[in-house]
Amino acid sequence: MADKETSNQDPMPGMPQWEAEPKRRLTKILLIVLSVLVVAVWIILIIWLFRTEITKYAKPLEVGASLTVLLAPIIAAAAAVERMLEVIFGLIESNWRTAVAYFGRGMRWLKSAETEVIQSRQWLADVSTRYNKELSNIALDKDKSLAEAFKEKQAQIEAAQLVMTQAAQRLTQAEATLAQVTSSDDYKSAKAAAIILIGPMFGVATAIMGSLQIFAMLGISVVPVHLDVLVTGLVIGTGSNPIHSLIGVLQRAKDTLDSVSVYFKRKESPTS
Repeated sequence: MADKETSNQDPMPGMPQWEAEPKRRLTKILLIVLSVLVVAVWIILIIWLFRTEITKYAKPLEVGASLTVLLAPIIAAAAAVERMLEVIFGLIESNWRTAVAYFGRGMRWLKSAETEVIQSRQWLADVSTRYNKELSNIALDKDKSLAEAFKEKQAQIEAAQLVMTQAAQRLTQAEATLAQVTSSDDYKSAKAAAIILIGPMFGVATAIMGSLQIFAMLGISVVPVHLDVLVTGLVIGTGSNPIHSLIGVLQRAKDTLDSVSVYFKRKESPTS
């Protein structure tokens, strides 16, 4: 019975309870499944878009209109999609480190970093226990004051405090190292690629639900409404910063065209 209990125990205390290679294979399978789901969602979105009746935005673009105000719904939608992606990847980076390590530093690095964190926490707990024990062992002699008793134990207490500080520093360093799992260039590249695929997906869904049509809002009525919604969704999925840059370019072009239009109208009007 004792042998059976011993065999069920972790042979290496403080080690994460997973192996690098099986975890890598499992993570790869899960990522493939997620990729298939993303493709399926894209297909569903396209079918949903072209089977939905969408009312065309018909308000004409006025001379001197501010595109920032006109396209405010699209800017707000882009900001919302951006925040949603930040939350999603924040949850992934906090709760699914193996997926992050799969694209970045590798499973063995992750296991080593997690092991260091676990062992550092255990060491800090052990040192804290020893420190508390040193404090509790200060004997109260009726012929000595508490200050005198504390002074006799001061060297031991200071030594315990030093070790506890070192243990806390080791834990801080270990946690900082583990947090670096998201800092590798390979993971950042994979994350950027994922955002390029997932961001427009949320953008298209938002554009469908809100009937957002960027071409129609800009006074371009020749673009079919479903194509307009699709392009708007793709633009929303790029995030708010690219949209602000695009609006800046369009606003300058519009102001130039408005000035030219006003100039020719003045030339055509009779002089007073």
